[in-house]
Amino acid sequence: MRTTGSFRSLGHDEGDVLPAHRQTYPAIPTFYHGLETQFVEFTTDPAVVAAHLPAPLKADPEGRAVAVGIRINLSSYGPFNEAGIYLRCTLDGQPAVYNSHLYLDNVTAICAGRERWGVAKEFATITFEDHENVRVCNVMKEGDLIMRVSNTWDALIEPEDLPVLYPNYNLKLIPRADGPGPAIKQLVGYESEGVGQSRQYRGRGMVEFRSTAKTDLAPFTPRSVGSGFYHIGDLKELHGTIAIDYLK
Repeated sequence: MRTTGSFRSLGHDEGDVLPAHRQTYPAIPTFYHGLETQFVEFTTDPAVVAAHLPAPLKADPEGRAVAVGIRINLSSYGPFNEAGIYLRCTLDGQPAVYNSHLYLDNVTAICAGRERWGVAKEFATITFEDHENVRVCNVMKEGDLIMRVSNTWDALIEPEDLPVLYPNYNLKLIPRADGPGPAIKQLVGYESEGVGQSRQYRGRGMVEFRSTAKTDLAPFTPRSVGSGFYHIGDLKELHGTIAIDYLK
């Protein structure tokens, strides 16, 4: 005999995650335990940075950016790997970063990031290799390498010595069902906070970008590469902020 269990019809103002009767991802706050994060600072063509920023964000005149590779051992979404690009910019004259590309190998985390904050998450195969004191992150998509981040950990540093990647903005876009154009278009600020003790290191870094017939990262090829950083710690993910609602 089939029963309805705890299912019920949602009210007019109820529901926020699809499927409506089986929440795909957990409620905020969510957690990440034992994050191992690589950061590599680099500069690229400022025109390429500007082309990837939604108005009114303004590109850094030197084309400064940060490449990241993250091994996530345990989280509210399960274990997964992640890599991406953060572009330095300004909003109303204040420093900020925009997350233009982010690659993951966890479907639940992809759904949560795109739907909640508008993070430009895509599925990819991400692997890590350690060669003595060098950590290498490889991102494979469409059957080819599109991104490689590598760094050393040479000296202990303080948390405030890590690259500053906030405020962190993303463009949340949800298409209309009844025709072209967006049903939701917002510039969303991502919010999180560190939890407990952490360790962080500075070293040398390198980053490489390539393209396939579908994914075009080669234009981000660095003009210069700065320091590499490595961070181990825990993180709590919070509700974000809506900086701009374009449709209002």
